[in-house]
Amino acid sequence: SSDVCSSDLNSYITAASTMPHQQYGYVFLNCKLIAANECKKEYLGGPWRAYAKVVFIGCEMGNHILAEGWHNWGKKENEATAYYAEYNNTGDGAAIDKRVAWSHQLTKKEAKKYTLKNIFAGWKP
Repeated sequence: SSDVCSSDLNSYITAASTMPHQQYGYVFLNCKLIAANECKKEYLGGPWRAYAKVVFIGCEMGNHILAEGWHNWGKKENEATAYYAEYNNTGDGAAIDKRVAWSHQLTKKEAKKYTLKNIFAGWKP
């Protein structure tokens, strides 16, 4: 048995440590966020470092994702430096009307910049 999700706040999907000069951080394209039944309260992310960057595009989000979506990790100043964005997500956890004010909803034009070619800058794993 696991107690991973036994507290009032179960977890964060990401804890990005993006460096200030990086154009892209964690990027989730067309993914599905699911959780064990005991996990009912998860943030999309909290900044491990001040310039964390995380973007979710075209993802299905379960109802375990908290309505506010993002957390400042207890540091108000992270709200000015972290970059958290979403575009065209679906599911119960994708309701954007209660997201924190300092997160971003990408436009279609902005979302088009998130291609594998751009993200990996020509690197082919």
